[in-house]
Amino acid sequence: MNLEQIARKGLEYLTAEGATDGECLVYRGTKIEFNYSSGTLDLLRTVDSVAVAFKALVGTKKGTASLNSLEDADLRRAAKDAVSSAKISKEDPAEGLPEEIVQKSFSAGPLTPDKEEMLRLFNGFFAELQEKYPQISVDSATIAHSVGERVFCTTNGIRLTQRYGGYSFSPMFMAREGESTSSFNYFSALFLNPDRPLLDLAGGRQVVEDTLLQINPVSMEGKFEGEVIFTPACFGDLLGSVEGNFLSDGALIDGTSIWKDKIGKPVAAPCFQWSCRPRSEELAGGCFVTGGYEAKDSDLIKNGILQDFVLSRYGAKKTGLSRNPSGGGFYFVDAGDKSLNDMISTVRHGLLVGRFSGGSPAGDGTFSGIAKNSFEIRDGKITNAVSETMISGNLAQMLLDITEISAERINDGTCVLPWVKVKNLTVSGQ
Repeated sequence: MNLEQIARKGLEYLTAEGATDGECLVYRGTKIEFNYSSGTLDLLRTVDSVAVAFKALVGTKKGTASLNSLEDADLRRAAKDAVSSAKISKEDPAEGLPEEIVQKSFSAGPLTPDKEEMLRLFNGFFAELQEKYPQISVDSATIAHSVGERVFCTTNGIRLTQRYGGYSFSPMFMAREGESTSSFNYFSALFLNPDRPLLDLAGGRQVVEDTLLQINPVSMEGKFEGEVIFTPACFGDLLGSVEGNFLSDGALIDGTSIWKDKIGKPVAAPCFQWSCRPRSEELAGGCFVTGGYEAKDSDLIKNGILQDFVLSRYGAKKTGLSRNPSGGGFYFVDAGDKSLNDMISTVRHGLLVGRFSGGSPAGDGTFSGIAKNSFEIRDGKITNAVSETMISGNLAQMLLDITEISAERINDGTCVLPWVKVKNLTVSGQ
């Protein structure tokens, strides 16, 4: 049976067990990868995977079950478990199926790997490091091609199928000089065509060159309030926390989001524009389907004004607000009008932060953690790499305190983001 037949069979098992409505998602994928670890190049590994997820509704009571098998007996068992779980759960009027009855198929990306090009690029990456950056020591690296198919079907007639293929690359490395080493650094990228040197993806060359400057970091002294410039990757992680704390189902259903009454009001600097674009042709890792709906692009913040939350169907029903058509993620932040060098040149005392290591922010957005792979800026110039330096602030205030956004942006295949300068963050050394 093909995946759609399996999904429909799963729905039959749900209704046979007593479900009044239900969903079945079936996935099958193959990953072919080359790995480098501990000085050894593993030439090839193939990983196949399958998964099935059931959602059963008995009235407005929900039950779920999942499995990693397409065998008929296992499908029957999981469907029975989902319905049994629904029967003993609590009534929840917000539960239900997607209302838009859509039947579509999507396909994107290379569905067949070019293994020769993958190996050529992989070997070229190590050769270029050895020639141009001999102080770089690679701990691990993977180049892979993934192809997958997902089929989503519901008892009310929805059928959404997507097939997709693409390449990924992710290395982890440090710099060495005698007995001294930098901390670990990394970058990752999704891409559709194996036609560019791997160091040219996702700003990788800059990350490597920055790592070379981090072999002998210094400890900053004292505490001050200054400007911080976040790299695209670091700022993207912070935006993920903003989404989780202020825009997501959990924060809005619980009422903990400090933005719950902010639609149409300023929540960021006027220069800041943030959107989710899962359908963008610029992304190698976008998507066509989210939460049982066809995915669509959406604005979150425009000219500093909050446009939308990132609510699922359930979150929208629970709160009485609108469902976000993008499903979240796939961030785009509009470029600014200044180069990164010009942004650095106006910083009297601050940091350029490559990575942030800290716990989850508090519900109100307060955060504190260690600046990793970072540099001190004094009088408009990068002076040295820093260690054991903390930064703290508040996510909501951080967006209001954005002063400049770079004209340059980095596309890692999942997001397109610039460097962002923020004032009034607290920097603490030893």
